[in-house]
Amino acid sequence: MHALSGNMSKEGLTKDLEAIEKVGLGGVLLFNVSEHTPAGKIAYNSPEHHEMLKHAATECDRLGLTFGFHNCDGWSSSGGPWITPENSMKMLVYSDTILKGGQVNVKLKQPFTRKDFYKDVAVLAYPTLPSEKVDFNNKPKITSSDPNFNSGLVVDKNSKTEATIEGKNSWVQFDYGKSYTIQSFFMEVKDRWASAELLTSNDGINYTKVKDLFKHKTVHQRVDFFDHFEPITARYFRINLHSVSVIREINLMATFTVGNLLARTGLLRIDDNELSNIGNPKKEMIIDPKTIINLSAKMDAKGNLKTTLPKGDYTIIRFGYTTNGQENAPSSVSGRGLECDKFSKKAIKTHYDNFITKAVQNLKGNNSLQYIEIDSFERGLQNWTDELDTVFKQKDGYDLVQFLPLFTGRFVESAKASDAVLSDFRKLTCDLVTENYYGYFSELCHKDGLKTYFEPYGDGMINELDVAEKADINMGEFWPDRKVKMMGAAISGSRIYGKNIVSAESFTSIPKTNWKGHPGMVKVEGDSAWVQGINQFMLHRFAHQANTQVKPGMTLDKWGFHFDRTNTWWYNAGEAWFKYMQRGSYMLRQGLPVSDVLIFIGEGSPNAPFYRDDFEPNIPNETNFDNVNADVLINGITIKKGQIVLPSGTSYKVLVLKNCEKLSLKSLEKIHKIALAGIPVVGVKTIEPAGYLVSEKLKETFKKLVLEIKNQPKTYADFNWKKIFKENNIATDLDFVDRDDLLYTHRKDENTDIYFFYNRDKKAAVFECDFNIDGKIPELWNPIDGSTKKLGQFIHKKGQTKAWIHLEGEEAVFVVFRESSRGIHTVSLENQPNNIQTEYILNSKNQLQLMVKENGIFIANLDSGEKRRIEIKNIEKPIDISKNWNVEFLKENDFEAKIPFKELTDWKDHKNENINYYSGTAVYRKSFSFDDKKSEKTARYILDLGKVSIAAEVILNGKNLGVLWMSPFKLDITKQLQKGENTLEIKVTNQWTNRLIGDERFPATDGFDKEGASMPDWYVNNQPMPKSKRTTFTTANFYYENSSLISAGLLGPVQIKNERLIFIESKK
Repeated sequence: MHALSGNMSKEGLTKDLEAIEKVGLGGVLLFNVSEHTPAGKIAYNSPEHHEMLKHAATECDRLGLTFGFHNCDGWSSSGGPWITPENSMKMLVYSDTILKGGQVNVKLKQPFTRKDFYKDVAVLAYPTLPSEKVDFNNKPKITSSDPNFNSGLVVDKNSKTEATIEGKNSWVQFDYGKSYTIQSFFMEVKDRWASAELLTSNDGINYTKVKDLFKHKTVHQRVDFFDHFEPITARYFRINLHSVSVIREINLMATFTVGNLLARTGLLRIDDNELSNIGNPKKEMIIDPKTIINLSAKMDAKGNLKTTLPKGDYTIIRFGYTTNGQENAPSSVSGRGLECDKFSKKAIKTHYDNFITKAVQNLKGNNSLQYIEIDSFERGLQNWTDELDTVFKQKDGYDLVQFLPLFTGRFVESAKASDAVLSDFRKLTCDLVTENYYGYFSELCHKDGLKTYFEPYGDGMINELDVAEKADINMGEFWPDRKVKMMGAAISGSRIYGKNIVSAESFTSIPKTNWKGHPGMVKVEGDSAWVQGINQFMLHRFAHQANTQVKPGMTLDKWGFHFDRTNTWWYNAGEAWFKYMQRGSYMLRQGLPVSDVLIFIGEGSPNAPFYRDDFEPNIPNETNFDNVNADVLINGITIKKGQIVLPSGTSYKVLVLKNCEKLSLKSLEKIHKIALAGIPVVGVKTIEPAGYLVSEKLKETFKKLVLEIKNQPKTYADFNWKKIFKENNIATDLDFVDRDDLLYTHRKDENTDIYFFYNRDKKAAVFECDFNIDGKIPELWNPIDGSTKKLGQFIHKKGQTKAWIHLEGEEAVFVVFRESSRGIHTVSLENQPNNIQTEYILNSKNQLQLMVKENGIFIANLDSGEKRRIEIKNIEKPIDISKNWNVEFLKENDFEAKIPFKELTDWKDHKNENINYYSGTAVYRKSFSFDDKKSEKTARYILDLGKVSIAAEVILNGKNLGVLWMSPFKLDITKQLQKGENTLEIKVTNQWTNRLIGDERFPATDGFDKEGASMPDWYVNNQPMPKSKRTTFTTANFYYENSSLISAGLLGPVQIKNERLIFIESKK
């Protein structure tokens, strides 16, 4: 649940929570955010805010809901006005200059500083590199496509200053007056969607494009271009800019700098396996560490350096740290402040005590408060904290200070040594985030009797599986209209650490979904999350409706799926969909997950789980897998019966190595043990010791172990999956014959196997499935209504079960194996065309039956060898009841009328404009007669509504048969259908879209200004909207007066179809 910009009320909270309980949801995680929404009257962390939290928790207690909240204002990450710069996220900064040797008495420039907070780390000197002299002495003439561009602001080595540049396709040019060679480039801009390319010229007229410049989005409102390359020589260097309006710094350098510098030094998230090569600098561009002089003791607190240096030119670098200035977001003014230091327990405790402790104390005695959440990390990175160099030396055994020039982009000792030191550094920073931020946060919560939800991913220095260990419940994230890789850490992290519930921020949507969204539109995205391993949906998002007088009301600006009590479908299609989620999630928490492959992700930092398409060739869809980190590989895994086994009991048949070129000895020893146990190990290539301090003895040990691993008969270098599985007799767990695009999940209890998959196509189909199960009946469990049936069209073959499963378009099914098939007769559909009009099932006595939907002659090939010819003649044509409906439009939806529909008509096309713009539920009614002579004991009657936009609640003869919310809109009415006259009532619901478009015809009189400082008084005081021709109010407008209306209503054709159930008896 999201409360926007302090717009909160007790009345609204009560209505919201009652609506959540009524549809069967289990609880809420409350976020206070400010996403382009004017302020209300409840200031974050004020007594009034805590009173609102108490009311919400009390109401959750009353309603039997669980309650939790995000740990700060906004959705990322952990900060507030109580965080001082001393407790904030920090970054290493520097200033440099070149001086002559001899007596030195100079004031060194204080490095870049934010919030007036700065502390020194060290002062280093070394003989100036030849290329540095070139960079220091050359001052090019800078021009621009914009005559008003202030070029001096972009070369002043001060990111606080910035220059605006006008024009859609602008440029900045550096003229060196003669041929000049560069090898590195840096630019910092403000624009998120910026791109740039480098061009050269020798005459200032003819330009040649050299390359696109490598871009990094580092933090909010900052994009850095940092690139190095082979020498480029020209007089003119032009940077063509696209979507750039503000430039802070540009630097063209003759010095060859460290590749992916920002990422390698912890100021940009690029996973270790995606880092480009650090580069191969010439010897004269590498600092000899023996020549580095530590002058820290020679500088006073004011930056005055007094010392004596040997003859020659010396580069002096002053290192220190400041706050990175990042604030929690999107937050309100009262809740906004610096992000806390993620490396420091002290800072985490300060943050915890200033909000969470207050809330916990205020809610003492409340049983509903159970969870505190940290959402995905989106607030940039830090790479320093107090005494970090001391911590580094304690952990890694050598002095980081001597290598600080690496953080400026200079190489020290060698490219290999530079890479190793920076790898050690990133590993330390990731470990600090894991232990001191996530781990300590959970520790504090546990002391208060609370559990944690974490989204263990984002743009921070995070080893995602390590972080997942610290959460009580992990959450992934999926978007119906945007493909993201944000599920792996929650799924694999939970599995390897034995956490059964795997949650996900679910159905998060971009603006194009808006109010058009409905359950049937995105249901398959939830199915997709299930097959990946999710078994709890944390719905994104429910907007708190502080004003209870308006509809549809408050939104999270234009983001998220509209899970709102004010949505038209909340109480019908919504409730039915939520029950679907509950049934499926329950099934997917039974037993243990079954996967054949375990991927070791290596030890480079930062790191994240791998996905199918991270391999070449891709891991086949019929093969399921998990990822494992070094911690569980070393400390958790055992080997039993030739398989890799987790402490939970989950087992794997194959170990895959990815990004394992550099490892610790402990990891290599465990891989060695697995290989020698006869378990296939895949992806074995060159493996060297990780880190800077590597002895010759360790190198020899590695060579020996790696050679022994490679010499094992089940060791593979390449990812030739078919060969690996065939040579090791690893049967496919579930193979969809002639379909390689389908995914599934499998869980196993002691005596029960549960498979889940779904039809991703909109058309019905029969799926030929080979399950790695023998001797049991496949039962089909339907999460739509909870019904089950035993399949009769299957055979056992070569230790597997081949089954033919019919699914409607986008239908999903659980296939459960638990009951022995011994003595049961079944039908094989091998070498027969797939027919969606027939299905063989078993009754409660396991007797074979044929369900048939059309007349014809059918041949049943029984497992006994018999062929049974079945002729069906008595299936009647469908009864069409599409005409002559009476439709009642309801006052509560702002149009009250009873209108006859002789023909079913789309509301958007009706001649009455009140119907065109109607949003909500309308009731279709009619009577029809049914001839009892058509009724037979073997007959089933199906009501098929045809096309519906978007949901229909069916009531036949006074009996409510439930809500149909996805295609096909049909249900069995056999038990409710009666002889003679029947009354049928269908409550059809559409979306808000058409009403909102209709209201755009009239002027807004509500006084709402999206960019205003505060919400209108009438809204804040929970009063009705000022009188207007408009009947709706919402804080995010997606439509215009001329926007296209969308389909609505019951469109049909509406038919009663009949099927026959035929008993088939084997004569053997």
